[in-house]
Amino acid sequence: MPLTLRYAARSDVGLVREGNEDSGYAGPYLLAVADGMGGHAAGEVASRAAIDELVNADQLPDGDPIDVLSAAVSAANGRIDDMARADPSRAGMGTTSTALLWNGVQLALGHIGDSRAYLLRDGSLTQITRDHTFVQSLVDDGRITPEDAREHPARSVVTKVLQGLSPIHPDYSIIDVQAGDRLLICSDGLSDVVTDQEIEAALARAHTVDDAAGQLVAMALDSGAPDNVTAVVGEIVEADGTDTATESYVVGSAAESLEDAQPSESPHDAETMRYAPRARRRRRRRWLRPAIAVAAVMAVGWAGLTFANGWVRDQYYVGVSNGQVAIYQGVRHELGPVHLSELYAVPGGLPLDALPTVYRHEVGATIAASDLSDAEQVIDTLRLRACRAHQREASETTETDNGDGDEWLGDEVGFPGLLCAG
Repeated sequence: MPLTLRYAARSDVGLVREGNEDSGYAGPYLLAVADGMGGHAAGEVASRAAIDELVNADQLPDGDPIDVLSAAVSAANGRIDDMARADPSRAGMGTTSTALLWNGVQLALGHIGDSRAYLLRDGSLTQITRDHTFVQSLVDDGRITPEDAREHPARSVVTKVLQGLSPIHPDYSIIDVQAGDRLLICSDGLSDVVTDQEIEAALARAHTVDDAAGQLVAMALDSGAPDNVTAVVGEIVEADGTDTATESYVVGSAAESLEDAQPSESPHDAETMRYAPRARRRRRRRWLRPAIAVAAVMAVGWAGLTFANGWVRDQYYVGVSNGQVAIYQGVRHELGPVHLSELYAVPGGLPLDALPTVYRHEVGATIAASDLSDAEQVIDTLRLRACRAHQREASETTETDNGDGDEWLGDEVGFPGLLCAG
């Protein structure tokens, strides 16, 4: 009996962000999620542009589905490039892109970034994408465990995204499916706070794809949802002549490019906010919860304030000082005239401009660290990435070992002020 695809999509701004930079789509042949990034460079614009281009592939593929999907992803990358060139304020914006294209028999998978795709078969969940992140490279090298990766201070640092640069190197593959399979594509706003075991249980117990998508987003919200959350769910079923749906779901930032055909009676309607959230520039809010905690403690007296001050001084993050990557002690926030952080150390020899673009943006927005040791590890990792990025031809460089297993480069790496000798 022929197979068909059922589908649903949900997106939520989360509990901390002011706007939704995620975009999602679910249609008869295409499932896709794009998670924008870039802060003031308009990550929501990048994710929306990617989905707008990918939607053109939502039809029965004529030929190799990977070729069709690859062309759509390349078009998305090209559009991001055009938009960044047209508006310099958007330079550096980017987005992840994870999509599945259905040809009636198989699914073509195209993936770049840290959004994820999962396959649930016979109650067992398998991740069918590999995160393009710094921490995933540490896991691959055996330096940390997958469990450690979930708590690593640099877990949000991506190594590949759509930024308008060429060439791009997404992962492409064919996924063989069977009746009963369920598929999930989600942004890291879900996978960072809901475990694979919890995702597996939710996908298995949900009666419909709509139930599954709704439950997954609700689970992320119950877990704090510090980031935007998007879940696109598909199910392979045997066609019985009743599956004739041609409607599509457009969620998150991408929904804003469509006219609202059914305006809400209330401007604060939850579903309106879910499917068409306001587009605002991303602003890191790592400081929000510590600030609330500090404010609450101040209200109960001087003893509480003393305790809070000690807690703040135990916090560290990596940021920028006079163009150099630096370590700060405290949290990045102010209470009126009171600064809750101070410059702790400037390791030196690591200019911000020496970092690859994706790392430069992350440092500019600050990278949280659980303690001083974590902050120093982030500095070492960023230095290694910068040095490798600016390494001259192998014949002109000399590699030395820094003593802990990393391969460090010599002094001459071709970028002024960048020190790489271990």
